[in-house]
Amino acid sequence: MVIRGNARGNGKQLAKYLMTKQDNEAIRILDVDGQDNADARDLYLALHSMQLTSELTKSDKGLYHAQINPATDESKNMDDAAWLLATDILAERLGMEGQRRAIVLHTKKGRTHAHVVFERYHHETGKMVKDSFSRLAQDKARKEMEAVFKHKATPHRNKHRPELKASLSALWHSTGTGAQFLAAARKNDYIIGEGSGRSAYIVVDAMARSYDLTRQLNGVRVKEVRQRLRGLAMPGEKEAISIARKKMNEADLNKEANADSVQPNITMQYKERTTTETAKPQTVKHSYTLNTNELTGSQPQRKEQLKDNKADINTPPAKQDKPNEEKNTNSRRLAFREEMNKILRDNKSKDKGKDIEPS
Repeated sequence: MVIRGNARGNGKQLAKYLMTKQDNEAIRILDVDGQDNADARDLYLALHSMQLTSELTKSDKGLYHAQINPATDESKNMDDAAWLLATDILAERLGMEGQRRAIVLHTKKGRTHAHVVFERYHHETGKMVKDSFSRLAQDKARKEMEAVFKHKATPHRNKHRPELKASLSALWHSTGTGAQFLAAARKNDYIIGEGSGRSAYIVVDAMARSYDLTRQLNGVRVKEVRQRLRGLAMPGEKEAISIARKKMNEADLNKEANADSVQPNITMQYKERTTTETAKPQTVKHSYTLNTNELTGSQPQRKEQLKDNKADINTPPAKQDKPNEEKNTNSRRLAFREEMNKILRDNKSKDKGKDIEPS
């Protein structure tokens, strides 16, 4: 489950966004300040009046807009009562109990998520409900919802975050311009995009997870990031996430295709191996011949050498003196002959001039 939220203004624009279909398969207004069967006009008037109360303070952000996103399978088990309970849990964690609110359900690609809008102005205190530490409140609300609805628990921290920081920091410090940094990030499966609100720029990893870019750069300030990336064309956060998800899907399809292509190859290799192993010699003599070839390597060459040696032994002295052209042109024989002649010459020179002792 994912919960996001932040303070904002412009209730008219928010109402229009909540009722615009775009990629949504269905839109349903679940609750508008406790009204039954509320329609789009009721939603518009409610958000507009909630925003107007900000005029009573110095703030121009009279609304708090949050999204409650369960996983696809888990969202299918959420009925109206569950969505209302989830909103109550979030309101309690944010300190928004008793505040006016509106709930709109969006269904996209089979998954339903809730948009919840709270009025920030507290009519008794005359002040805005503080949104400090709202990320922490969202995290606590998520944990409570997962426990109440028995949803799969979301990991507290991304175990790959240290690697992400180290990699992006190295890319940042090894490049001199914004264009070089964007190109290097792309090569390492990171997509840099424009953020919203406090996050001027975001980074999306290969798993389509979005992070505040500046927080992932060690020793780098927001001002430095803005100066280097100012004026460069880059996708928005939603577009960047969409690009990353598309790459993930393509990678999955390629893996499936490779798995399908490997299977026939394995089958063919098995058949060839089976055929080779099952091919037995027809006779004992044939088996002996095969084994001899394997042990001696090249049988015909070995056979010719044996013939030459046999001929040397059986040839009479007269015939042996006849020069053998093949032997005289054999480089190994010539080298051996030269070496032996050298040894004989050396021995003769050593013995020359010595007295022969009597026996």
